[in-house]
Amino acid sequence: MQPHVHSVIIAHPPNIMAFAVTDTAFDSRTIPESYILLRGMPKLPFHAVYNEPERTASLFKADTPIAIVNNNCVIVTGQSLLNAFDRLEVAEYSAKSILSARTLGNVIHIDDDRIRELEAAFHLE
Repeated sequence: MQPHVHSVIIAHPPNIMAFAVTDTAFDSRTIPESYILLRGMPKLPFHAVYNEPERTASLFKADTPIAIVNNNCVIVTGQSLLNAFDRLEVAEYSAKSILSARTLGNVIHIDDDRIRELEAAFHLE
């Protein structure tokens, strides 16, 4: 269904799981590397991977390589195992940074103009 996906990792890293067990959305617009590698990160209902596998697979487009499954896990896709692992590592460290930053104040996300610059510079779809 997704010819660009050659590897899938399902994991339970502690900082991403904090987002999986709360209503808090994960926004990758924190640092350029996070946005470039992670892009959109939707949250899926717990049952989606079991009851709706085709619908779940259809979500993993080029601009959505990773998804959080509520109360369950994170699913990461990539062009290779190393690419998927790199995304997982960036997601976990980004989640940790977001959680740590919130103790200091609000997280300041990258604005839309800078996002467009990143998309142009890195030829993101």
